[in-house]
Amino acid sequence: ELEAASAGLPERARSVWVLDDIEGYQHNEIAEMLEISVGTSKSNLSKARLNLRTKVKPLIEKISQG
Repeated sequence: ELEAASAGLPERARSVWVLDDIEGYQHNEIAEMLEISVGTSKSNLSKARLNLRTKVKPLIEKISQG
């Protein structure tokens, strides 16, 4: 489910999310790799996490009730 939810993210947000949360890079490293500012990296990560939280929340609630 998480993989399906992450596939629906905008490309840049998904890239930042994978690099930060999955691969463990720091924002300054991500910014350099993607040729964006550190602020843009942080913003994209925040948007990705919010989007994923929204998509995964119903699944978590369903599992909790079952």
